[in-house]
Amino acid sequence: MSGTGENNYGWISTLRGFAALLVFAAHLPIPWPHYLVGFAIGRAGVAIFFLIMGYLAVQARQKRTRKQYLFNRFVRMYPVFWLILIATYIVKIIAWKASLFGHLKDLLFNMTLFNEFLGSGCIIGTSWMMPIQVVFFVILAVLSVDFFEYISGDKMEKIFIIGGGATVVISLLRFITGKPFPTAFGLLLLLGLIGIQYKEYGDIRSIPISYLQIYAIAFVPSVFLSYKWDAIGYIAAYALGIALFVLADKYKVSVDAMDKLGSVGFSFFLAADIPQIILEKIIDTNGSVIKLILFIIIKFAASLGLAYVLTKYVEKPMLKKAKSIEMSMK
Repeated sequence: MSGTGENNYGWISTLRGFAALLVFAAHLPIPWPHYLVGFAIGRAGVAIFFLIMGYLAVQARQKRTRKQYLFNRFVRMYPVFWLILIATYIVKIIAWKASLFGHLKDLLFNMTLFNEFLGSGCIIGTSWMMPIQVVFFVILAVLSVDFFEYISGDKMEKIFIIGGGATVVISLLRFITGKPFPTAFGLLLLLGLIGIQYKEYGDIRSIPISYLQIYAIAFVPSVFLSYKWDAIGYIAAYALGIALFVLADKYKVSVDAMDKLGSVGFSFFLAADIPQIILEKIIDTNGSVIKLILFIIIKFAASLGLAYVLTKYVEKPMLKKAKSIEMSMK
């Protein structure tokens, strides 16, 4: 397999910012015509994030040893998340007048990112997708650096079949038992794999059609078994996310405002819960368009401000320091 060799990633930064904006919009108290509209908007942003993750993942892996790669991914994900998590926890405790230590177990479970597997809900609503990213990165670390460069098409097709089959089985278990088995794990891991293939082949039309067919064959029954008629929202969201990703690449879309938002996107969509919790205590948006607009403007400005501060004074200095540590690892 061989890609185009294209190194112009400006469209990626723009798209990352737009994806963060979609996730942000989905969590606003907007009275959508149907709740699936807001859901589809947010999940489309998630689909874009995973396509971008796959698109960039192999190149990042090829630059590092296994230890360096795992360390790099850990530093990029956990420390800033922990800081935002603790801040969100404190704000929720104050807003809800709860005991500071009464939900300490939930905080500790959330720090692992695998809290839902430990029986605890997400303190930060948007963090639910992060354990899937962790698993994706760990899988890449386990594989050899040149795995995707030399793997045959037949073997890659088998990986899609195994992944798709496992996802359908998970959805069947969810349907039969009524328990929240993680269908999204399989769907989004495979979407990240499609992002890898997109980078390798350089164009959606060049990816072997069997890969996309297998994904579609697994996707449709999985979402209907897991989410019943809410599956319509999932189908619309993933289709929109993939379409936006392909179009952004085709036209090399670059918007300065979205580039800047993309550069702080990680902190932006994680920290957005903090101003929302506070604003919900202050502004009642029910039945008032003016109050809703004010709510959105203040939340956006506050979320962007928090993201800027965290990125400039925490994330960037930490990554710079971590880089020197990473270089000393073998």
